[in-house]
Amino acid sequence: MKSCFLLCVVLLTSVSFGQNPTIGLRYKADGVSGGYTLFTPEKNKDVYLINNCGEVINTWNFSERPGLTCYLLDNGNLLRAGKDSLEIRDWDNNVVWSYDMASNGISQHHDIEPLPNGNILCVVHDEYSDVTMLAEGRDPSITDVNFKLDKIVELSPVGTNNATIVWEWKFIDHFIQDFDNSKNNYGVVEDHPELIDLNFDNGKTEDWTHVNSVDYNQSLDQIIISARHLNEIYIIDHSTTTAEAASHVGGDSNMGGDILWRWGNTEVYRQGTVADEQLFLQHDAQWVQDGFLDATKISVFNNGGDGTGSHSSIHLIEPVINAGVYSMDSDIFLPADFDWSWTGSILSESFQEGKKCGVQSLENGNMILCENSKGQLTEVAKNGEIVWVYKNPTGSNNYVQSDIILNGNNSIFRGEKYATDFVGFTGKDLTPQLIIEDENLVSDTCIYSLEVSGKNINSSHLLNNIVDDLLMFNQHLDEVVIYNLEGKIVILFTAINADFIYLNIEPGMYIVETITIGGEIRKQKIVIK
Repeated sequence: MKSCFLLCVVLLTSVSFGQNPTIGLRYKADGVSGGYTLFTPEKNKDVYLINNCGEVINTWNFSERPGLTCYLLDNGNLLRAGKDSLEIRDWDNNVVWSYDMASNGISQHHDIEPLPNGNILCVVHDEYSDVTMLAEGRDPSITDVNFKLDKIVELSPVGTNNATIVWEWKFIDHFIQDFDNSKNNYGVVEDHPELIDLNFDNGKTEDWTHVNSVDYNQSLDQIIISARHLNEIYIIDHSTTTAEAASHVGGDSNMGGDILWRWGNTEVYRQGTVADEQLFLQHDAQWVQDGFLDATKISVFNNGGDGTGSHSSIHLIEPVINAGVYSMDSDIFLPADFDWSWTGSILSESFQEGKKCGVQSLENGNMILCENSKGQLTEVAKNGEIVWVYKNPTGSNNYVQSDIILNGNNSIFRGEKYATDFVGFTGKDLTPQLIIEDENLVSDTCIYSLEVSGKNINSSHLLNNIVDDLLMFNQHLDEVVIYNLEGKIVILFTAINADFIYLNIEPGMYIVETITIGGEIRKQKIVIK
């Protein structure tokens, strides 16, 4: 072993597009938001939490494939929807709670949403016969023998393997139609934007609404859902009782379960034409989190882009609210247009996804989007710059860089990014582990930083004036720990009374953890050559 080595901080945080790996971390640039990304592959039973370098922070293993989303809870536990059940596991993969949805007659699909009170909102299929739908005033010429709508149910976990439905909302309770004047919901469609035209012909005679996302706004106590086959997103009141949610009165809005705001396709409530449509088979409508740059706005993944089917797009929408009421102009809900939009290529590849997918607005205004069929997550800055690209390297197999992934075998429904200071990370071991794939040159040269006291710490704050055989610091430190990439300590320095230390370790990639006199902990990846 040599007595000393030159310690080099790899300042190059981006790699030219032509050098990108095909899986794992494909690209990372300055401007990527701090935090950790959570995703669950569609083709296996694992859930991964990774850092910005594509290194695994934690892994959970379930007994069934997803159906389809997962979320970290404020206590660090993981809530995941499986094909037939919901499950909560702790950080160490121990089962805390599970509930068999299928055997209890609940056909959950696509999305769930954890609530602050510990309950869970679920998107659920609601099945009806043609006889029932005709009795509601549905036109028989556009009605199949079986008719599928959706409802939202709120589950309250009970014990370790049970749950109770404590609230629900159904589409079927909020229809209007002008086809059959003998029915109670007969009326003038144009005069009731708070109701859904039961006979809007979207070409779907069975799966008519196809809700694919649900999100909750605690400060408003409201829910937003995305109805893909109607090309609209809806906001409803959650402050109602179940009885009020089935009616047109009650709750904070005193509108019961009627639509408070809708957007994307004015033709559905007869205030526009096909030419006015703005959402096309959209997914993942959600409010931007309070305290974030674009708080109060709504993000959405627009699969059909401009309606031509030539590309997809992501957007921010900002509803207009006056005295707690969503504003309209000329009988059309505001705003008139998107607040912000992006479409383009990602690493010189086209951006076009016909189904599934999602987008999330981050604290600094960046947007992280998911391309379902590619199993790819991309972070885009507000100026349109691509700052991070990661491609899921796992499906029915774990892939290596030489593999060609076909037919969406590495697909993921969505990804969620959590800030470094997310409360659920408190007390958890966030030491980076190995990457999932066999090798990755971008991950090998990746530098990450942690947020300390709300400030992003980068290499210039941690290391400077590096010379041949010394690791120098810009402040006195109480402790320096150097880990290998398996998380094992290779050097520990304590009670440091100088601004430098000598190194005597093998060349390679390491994690340097420094602890200041004041107790601040900072971590950074380094390369010793």
